[in-house]
Amino acid sequence: MAYAIVINLDRENNSEVVCDELWDFIKTSMLEVGFLYIRNTFTINLPEQAACELARQTIENIESHLEYYNRHLHRFLKDFYGFDISATTNLLTPATEKINLQEDVIEDSLS
Repeated sequence: MAYAIVINLDRENNSEVVCDELWDFIKTSMLEVGFLYIRNTFTINLPEQAACELARQTIENIESHLEYYNRHLHRFLKDFYGFDISATTNLLTPATEKINLQEDVIEDSLS
């Protein structure tokens, strides 16, 4: 079961330099615990509860590390949510009812 975690930083209300630095921490940490990174979304082949717990724990670990430097990641987060990838629809592909499958009929050459 593939599960996705979306993380967006509040770049509108925070320094771009600081957000870039935090994003590097986030991306590296999420990759280190087994997530794959695809277009601003982290995916992993785990059930929902396990994927969410791993993502939360990873963010908490970053937060505790940054507290040492007097930074707090949670105030920079704009979005932090998860969803089951099978429940998504890729709007870049044609609707399924518009996809036509053609079956090739192979005649038995022995008949």
